Amino acid sequence: MGRQKDAQPPVSRTLRVFVAILIGLLGSLIIWVATPYNNFLIDAGFISDSYLPIGALFLMLLLVMVVNPLLLKLAHRWSLDYRQLALIMGMLLMASVIPGQGLLRMLPYGLARTNWHLTQQESLSSAFQQAETPDELFPDSTKFGDPAPASYTFLQELPADESIPWSAWLGPLASWGGLMLFVFIMMMGLSMIVLPQWQRNERLAFPLLELERSLIEQSDSGHILGPLFRRRSFWIGAALVFVIQLLYGLNIYFPSGVPAIPLQWNLNDVFTEEPLVYLHHTIKSGQIYFLLIGVTFFMPTRISFSIWFFQLAYAAYAVIRQAYLPPWHQDTVVDHRTGAMIALSIGIIWLGRRHWYEIIRCMISRPASDEHRYNRVSGLTFLLGLGGMFAWLVWVNVQPLVALGFVTIAFMVSLLISRIVAETGLPFVRIDSAHATQLMRLLPVGWFTAASVFFSGIMVSLFQFGSRVNAAAMGTHAIALDPDANPRARARMAWLFVLVMMIGVVICGAVHLGMNYNHSISFAGDAPLNSGGTTQFAGAEQMLREWDKGAFNEKPYNQPAHIAFGLALAGALQWAAMNLPKWPLHPVGLLLVFTFYSNTMWLSVLLGWSLKSLILRFGGAGLYRRAIPLFMGLIVGEIVATALWSIVPAMMIFMGVAPQDLQKVLVQPT
Repeated sequence: MGRQKDAQPPVSRTLRVFVAILIGLLGSLIIWVATPYNNFLIDAGFISDSYLPIGALFLMLLLVMVVNPLLLKLAHRWSLDYRQLALIMGMLLMASVIPGQGLLRMLPYGLARTNWHLTQQESLSSAFQQAETPDELFPDSTKFGDPAPASYTFLQELPADESIPWSAWLGPLASWGGLMLFVFIMMMGLSMIVLPQWQRNERLAFPLLELERSLIEQSDSGHILGPLFRRRSFWIGAALVFVIQLLYGLNIYFPSGVPAIPLQWNLNDVFTEEPLVYLHHTIKSGQIYFLLIGVTFFMPTRISFSIWFFQLAYAAYAVIRQAYLPPWHQDTVVDHRTGAMIALSIGIIWLGRRHWYEIIRCMISRPASDEHRYNRVSGLTFLLGLGGMFAWLVWVNVQPLVALGFVTIAFMVSLLISRIVAETGLPFVRIDSAHATQLMRLLPVGWFTAASVFFSGIMVSLFQFGSRVNAAAMGTHAIALDPDANPRARARMAWLFVLVMMIGVVICGAVHLGMNYNHSISFAGDAPLNSGGTTQFAGAEQMLREWDKGAFNEKPYNQPAHIAFGLALAGALQWAAMNLPKWPLHPVGLLLVFTFYSNTMWLSVLLGWSLKSLILRFGGAGLYRRAIPLFMGLIVGEIVATALWSIVPAMMIFMGVAPQDLQKVLVQPT
């Protein structure tokens, strides 16, 4: 039997790539269909809104632990090799950008809400008409008093005797789809540009890439499972977390029968007197996440230390200001982060200045090698995306100089979030600073047109909020999954990923529309289904109202001074981190401080940093290497447990449990 298997002709490389693309598209389709229903209708938690997307990694685990071992046993010649698995995982990662906060959690919901408001609020509609934007941007008329049936029924639920108004959304699909095509091209070009610089020249850690490669690593000794899955410590870590999360989930369904191991803390009743009553709420309460503990183990120590240090330092600063030096304005922290973003973006470009110069040189000269051709393609791709974004903004009547500013901010956000994820491995992170609206308010209102102020709010949603799942950051990892891919193959992958995302815009967009037109309340009792996405364009409406009044809302403090402080502090920290090997602080801590993400993760990062420090201190590099599978197990255990508790409610509905009965369970206090 063995000789017969060996005698079978090998599958050609072209056919293997074709099979991998088909599997990747099938997995992407599952993500695009399942995610909206899971995230919003069933309300079982977000499975795509991170740089370690639960849905994509769960599908990959099924592929490498179930499907591929069966193929190795039953149809060896068709088993998936590392390059196929890398391509499939890359496609699934890019597919995960689309369903949630990367794009579709915001776009159709914000369009419908703003469209409805424009027809109901005369002053808002009057101001918007001065923007003279193309009619194709919205599903209905935007004039005051006109009917807006497609928008209204999207927000409220479609009557049973009416069909979904698909044709009303063809204009928004074509117009906004054109913008997103150029956005994705820009982001993939950026990924292609920075990857060689960060991997080869700066040698960034890429913690998430290390995990992703370990999951699909193939055995070279005849085993059906990869090396990671044959390590006992990996299974110990995964089982520990899985059992804890299993008990936690069962406690929700059976609160009197299954005990839960508490992972939260709440000390609000302890700090009730001044000055500690002013202690930031995330210091007094929160939750431990094993996934973040595991990721922190692979994070550079200077960065993990900075994340929790700045959180505690700013908490102490807030206490002192509120108790002894009032008034205290928390928005000043946002300004500090804005300054930090500018400083870090400049620093990243300065560090890679020679590589950027090489990209420019390759674009204007005849390529002499595959690497030069890759640099040429990546640079031209990046410029095509930037140029298309600029042209689109001018098409919707944004002033050219303002459009240039918006494109610059979009580039800065994409560059910075890609760098943070590559350097830290943080799966839950977002750039919450340097809003286009925030910077615009520093200038006279008369400098801007209605279209410019309105689209400043749109840019905030698509880029700052969308940086939760940014295509450039995800693409940097997706392209790098196959370390043996040549430059030409990486360029082809980048364009394949653009195609995957655009297919996702159409398919997943249709799923969002179908779900929202047919349901007005989630199984957990939330209405509307996606309240966060529905309000995403509220900033655009607010900017338009302020512009119509002739003045932007002013801050009750010196905002430029605080932005300058953040820029100077981050610049000094950047200089020290680059020139002083033992300097303990990194400016990323300032960039993330007091955001939802640092508020959520600081204690888990502290625990991960402490465990790593103890291991290195008492066990050295040898113990650190032996502990790697254990901490990867913590990550995988939480991924599998989270996926399980997303599948269970869906299975209960499929088996006939009434939504109202499921609602009683899902809204139980935890």
